Amino acid sequence: MEEAEVFAKLNQLQEKLTERFSLEEEIVKLPRDLKVKQELLDKINKEYIDEHDRSEVAKEELKSLRIQYDDAVHARENSEKQMELINTQREFEALEKEIKDAAAKEQSLLKQVHAKEKQVNEFSEHLTEKEQLMLLQKSEVDAESSKIESLLAEKNDLLSQVIAKCDSYIGNDISEELFAKFSNIVKNKKGKGIVPIHGLICQGCHIVLPIQFVNDVRSAKQIDFCPYCSRILYYEAVEGAEEQFKKHVDDADVEEAGLADFVDSSEFDDLL
Repeated sequence: MEEAEVFAKLNQLQEKLTERFSLEEEIVKLPRDLKVKQELLDKINKEYIDEHDRSEVAKEELKSLRIQYDDAVHARENSEKQMELINTQREFEALEKEIKDAAAKEQSLLKQVHAKEKQVNEFSEHLTEKEQLMLLQKSEVDAESSKIESLLAEKNDLLSQVIAKCDSYIGNDISEELFAKFSNIVKNKKGKGIVPIHGLICQGCHIVLPIQFVNDVRSAKQIDFCPYCSRILYYEAVEGAEEQFKKHVDDADVEEAGLADFVDSSEFDDLL
């Protein structure tokens, strides 16, 4: 088969390889999207557990404060009842101080009870919000999981078909070695594994190539790779490029001729 037909087949293969690599990237990316949502759900769950634990501790502290408050109220009331039984000024002063201390402790505990009740209520509100957020996020994870499973099955089936189509290009014209090398080039060069030369310029890396190398590519007797970007090359005649190529060839011929006129080899005969 002529090289032109091989290049045509490589261009066709390039399209299929690009489709294949795109599908493979999508298949890898899909579970990552689900993983992000699952990680968020796990984070919310952990926050809920931590919040619940703090809420339980606060409830126990509130229970203890209420007991202490009730004890302080009873202590003050008992002291007040004893006022009717005192006989001396010293007993009165001592009992009066006892009642004041008990009342002060009672008020202090009452403030602590109110503060702790507020904290417990806030925990309760936060937990309710976290529960709703958890349910919403879990719903999203479940829906995403179901959607991804369906998409993965669909894309894996399509990928199998594309791989089979790619493999079908392997034969006498495209060897397994060339197929493997070309596949790597297409993958690494973002879908561009075979590009034309316009004049002396590789359309992959846009670097000027040596004239003799371009002549080899123009002859289309073999598969040539760009020495700079490694892509497979073929010559494509476009408007202005052919004239540019001929100009470079003429300039090179003139340069060689000029150098020959400048250096007369006979001048060195005496040295030989």
